[in-house]
Amino acid sequence: MESFDIATLRAAAPYIYAHQGSTFVISLPAEVIASDALSDLIQDLALMQTLGIKLIIVYGTGVFNRHTLGVIKQTKMRQLQHTIGEQQTRLEALFSTGLVNTPMAGMKLTTVSGNFVVAKPIGILAGVDQQYRGEVRRIETTAIRQQLEINNIVLLSSLGYSPSGECFYIDEFQLAANVAASMPSEKLIFLSQEKALLDSRKQRLKFLNLNDTDKLLKRRKSLSKSMRTYLELAIQACVSQVQRTHILSCSQTGVLLQELFSHAGAGTLISDHHYDEIRPAKINDVGGIQSLIKPLEDEGILLARSTEQIERELDHYVVIERDGFVIACAALIPYQQEHCAELGSIAVHKEFQHEGHGTLLMEFLENKARKLAMQSVFVLTTRALHWFYENGYKKCPLDTIPVHRQQMHDMQRNSSVLVKPL
Repeated sequence: MESFDIATLRAAAPYIYAHQGSTFVISLPAEVIASDALSDLIQDLALMQTLGIKLIIVYGTGVFNRHTLGVIKQTKMRQLQHTIGEQQTRLEALFSTGLVNTPMAGMKLTTVSGNFVVAKPIGILAGVDQQYRGEVRRIETTAIRQQLEINNIVLLSSLGYSPSGECFYIDEFQLAANVAASMPSEKLIFLSQEKALLDSRKQRLKFLNLNDTDKLLKRRKSLSKSMRTYLELAIQACVSQVQRTHILSCSQTGVLLQELFSHAGAGTLISDHHYDEIRPAKINDVGGIQSLIKPLEDEGILLARSTEQIERELDHYVVIERDGFVIACAALIPYQQEHCAELGSIAVHKEFQHEGHGTLLMEFLENKARKLAMQSVFVLTTRALHWFYENGYKKCPLDTIPVHRQQMHDMQRNSSVLVKPL
């Protein structure tokens, strides 16, 4: 019998449910269209459409270098129109294949294009008439929605049309951002042949809020021009009601599906909201908390806790939630008479470790202890001494902690007592 990855399906199911009926704007640049990744990418887009996601694809042509774009004369415009015809034909042909080698191979996927973008000329810049170079006047959102409602995939080129019957070239990335903001769409996704965006430790930057994005643009001089464009437009889109913008590298097979249907993702997400929310635990989180601490209990790192015990102490717990999924937890138990509090049950899902979630929870609960007028926090640990040392904790004798907690201490575990003054 062939293996079936049940865990992956279970993890993807909440995302499939959440994305149904959502509108995604996909920026598909010319270099991706020209790459070997296109066929697989179209298959992934087709799969997304069958899962109830409404797709608007803004595709590039590669005729112009947007960073050195000058005046667009009639000869250039004719070349652009010719290339757009070729690109559109190729995309329509690939979507016509349906989902190859699946029971849905015969399913009909319909693409539509048209004069959905109303343009106006840029006019004169620095004393020079830009001729056929234009910008968005408006997006015909009602007409686009009508096509999406009957399950058509909308294809938009980098051409816009004026009421006077002229056509103008519009920057494809700016167009994608304008379309996403005008709809507005739930997501704007930039696909690229560039490498993934990395942090200072050479790890993939999974999430940026708008403030972080702005700082990155100002401080990292090594960013490519294209990456700067994506980040700048991500800020613009998020300010304009687009919930999330994603930047994905197509050098990785299946990057689109992994980003949208897995906890870990595969690219960089930009949002004006905090992606990982720390909040007080609720009764519905008990199962998630148990799944986080159970592996640590099995290894002897944490004391075993029953469901009933977690429920009784639930008011002490906080969790970090990502897309409705509890990825980390911790607890703070105050001892009012002794003016101290115990920090415990710090656990992070294995897929999200080394991202700073443990430190985030520690700092959050230390601040909470300060607000409760606690003078110190303490922790009992067997394995994480140096991590606590690095965060200001010092080893102390057992009699430093409240008597009630001493009586509950399991001597066989030989836990170290660490204390941090507040």
